[in-house]
Amino acid sequence: MIETEQQIIQWKLQNELSEPKKWAPERTNLKWTGTVADFVELVNGTIETKRLNDGDVDLIDAIEQLCIIFSFEVKDCYDTFRAIRRRVGSRTLFLDEMIEKLNQRMDNMDNGIFKKKKIRGKDK
Repeated sequence: MIETEQQIIQWKLQNELSEPKKWAPERTNLKWTGTVADFVELVNGTIETKRLNDGDVDLIDAIEQLCIIFSFEVKDCYDTFRAIRRRVGSRTLFLDEMIEKLNQRMDNMDNGIFKKKKIRGKDK
């Protein structure tokens, strides 16, 4: 009987039918160099547009996972979000800047102006 159970366990391991492995992000060489407010704005926008788990994700879980990936620390995302909500004028400063910069880059490309970008560690 023990031999049979060992064979079943071995078969499960070989066919990956054992318990699914939880994804654990590893530190990368990506570093968030923006502000905490920029980061919180981006994560909230990503959740609200349902780009993470179709919007079915806890804010704290998303912040923690992305902080690991981007080697960044957010101490109080709720306080930061309250500060973002209190902004006068545009409350989405970072997202507005992203839109402006991306449109500017595409306009430049349309006009034949190309900036060299680092791709996979090499200049192209």
